[in-house]
Amino acid sequence: MTSETHFFTIEEWQEREEEYHNESEFVITTEGGLYNILNFGDEKQYLEFEDLLLSFGFFYELGNAWNIGFYYEENLENAPLEEPFKSYADKLRDSRWQNKRDMVKSRAGYCCQDCSSSKNLEVHHCYYQYGREPWEYPLDSLRCLCRNCHEKRGRLETVLRAKFADLRFDELAVFKKLISNSILAYNRKAFFEFLNSLGDMNGDMDKKYDEMKTIKRFS
Repeated sequence: MTSETHFFTIEEWQEREEEYHNESEFVITTEGGLYNILNFGDEKQYLEFEDLLLSFGFFYELGNAWNIGFYYEENLENAPLEEPFKSYADKLRDSRWQNKRDMVKSRAGYCCQDCSSSKNLEVHHCYYQYGREPWEYPLDSLRCLCRNCHEKRGRLETVLRAKFADLRFDELAVFKKLISNSILAYNRKAFFEFLNSLGDMNGDMDKKYDEMKTIKRFS
């Protein structure tokens, strides 16, 4: 394990009062190699990791992208070696997805996280990775949305991916740093109002910048 990876017994983890994995056998937190394999690795890498765990009688689930809960596989002896082919619609009816979907909705208070509606709620994958099943994504990559916001968000994310294709890697890295660091440093609403004012020639950009610097983060 690297210095960026830490092991927690379930007792130690429960003392932290985290949101996920409080019923697991143990938890690993990581920002190192294991983090990259499970969140950004190719199919071969995380299938090898799953096979290793199964050999010890465990399966894993990502909570946040940085924490991994490990659970004892009670029905391992009766599990089929290979699952038959399933369409995506079949996979959304799988109990593993339905359990995770219900957890995301419960976490959101059964309201759309974009518009606060409580009607026609669905769960949105913020990204997809080839070979990964719907229930294998970390919980913090899933968002509870009403059907209308789900459709709008999907279209907008497609446009954003197309625009990102025109950027170099170092330029994309700047966007990642901008969003990650600024949300932690500034009031969220003020930060996005400033971004929305960029390029405004009427002086509103300077005003929004000053507001972003002076408004308290949690106000």
